[in-house]
Amino acid sequence: MSDGTVPRTPAPAGALWTAALASAGAGLIHAAAAGAHAGDRVMVVLFAMVAVVQVGWAAVALQRPERGVALAGAGLNAALVLAWLATRTVGLPLVDALREPEAAGVQDTVCAGLGLVAAGLALGAVVRPRWRAGAMPPLAASALAVLVVGLAVPAMAADHAHGGDEHDHEAGAEERAAGHEHAASGDAHEEGAQDAADAAPGHDHEIPERLDHEPTDDQLAAARQLVADTEAALAGYADVAAAGAAGYVSIGDARSGIEHVINHDHLQDEGVLDPNEVESLVYRVVPDGGRELISAMYILPPGSTIDDAPDVAGNLTVWHGHDNLCWDPAGMRIAGIVVNGRCRPGGVQGQGMPMLHVWVVPNDCGPFAGTDRRQESGSCVPVDALDG
Repeated sequence: MSDGTVPRTPAPAGALWTAALASAGAGLIHAAAAGAHAGDRVMVVLFAMVAVVQVGWAAVALQRPERGVALAGAGLNAALVLAWLATRTVGLPLVDALREPEAAGVQDTVCAGLGLVAAGLALGAVVRPRWRAGAMPPLAASALAVLVVGLAVPAMAADHAHGGDEHDHEAGAEERAAGHEHAASGDAHEEGAQDAADAAPGHDHEIPERLDHEPTDDQLAAARQLVADTEAALAGYADVAAAGAAGYVSIGDARSGIEHVINHDHLQDEGVLDPNEVESLVYRVVPDGGRELISAMYILPPGSTIDDAPDVAGNLTVWHGHDNLCWDPAGMRIAGIVVNGRCRPGGVQGQGMPMLHVWVVPNDCGPFAGTDRRQESGSCVPVDALDG
């Protein structure tokens, strides 16, 4: 005799089996997204947790094709799809990196599509028990498996882009978004290199005549002293945790391979070139996820222009600014860049105050270069330029 309940079986079970497969595919894409966000701990943890839950639910659903399991899967995947929709329309204020809406990319769209399939079929298995119990023909099951894998695997390999081509996560593009890709090989005073620098969008390269001169002997000595004092003052920040304890916060660009942290108290004060109150520190993200301190970034107070920049050592210490950066509403994290007069994918355009890098590790372009060899602004001079 039958008690009227649906027999439990681990065999492939119609709609619920397909929902489980779709949920697992979405979970694997979320796992890939976690890897793409290395350096942003909150995003890594968030994506990893979602991946575990989606794949875990799929495993349970295959073993226990029951109404309660189906209902949980429908609710879970529907909630994740709605969260994705919010990130693409209004943003999620509870997560700093998701406060501003972003354009949809290949990876996240495929992931949301699989989540929608999982939610819909799981809900169908709730309201129609026969969907939950009916065994799927092997050929149909195989075809669905191939379809889901065919969608999930390319999506896992795709860039997790915020805003598509306008906000790429490759190291070079993200550095442009952060406004701090400066270094280029060769002498920045060569005519061709200078013309290329002047043409770079969003970068202020106008050097007042009073700063465009060869440094004097006294200025060379002052520049050497600035480097020495900066190295000494930054020794305590070799561990990025120490910088955090001192009030430095990330602008959210670690995925580029270079992370900038800013002390907003130092930024707001009137001090200029004070090694004990450096406005920003620059770290290189190393393969194991750690940080290597590479440079100080002195920034003039808000409202300053290049005309306010002190003459440290003429054309050896080139001040530069970036007016193409867009920030989140709190003004703490990079939210995009200016494209055709608009912040993409979002944010509010900020003023690019003049800044000066001082390296605390060797650099091919000398101690006042930008942050890598693809320099678009800043100084690039021989490493022995301070020798006089």
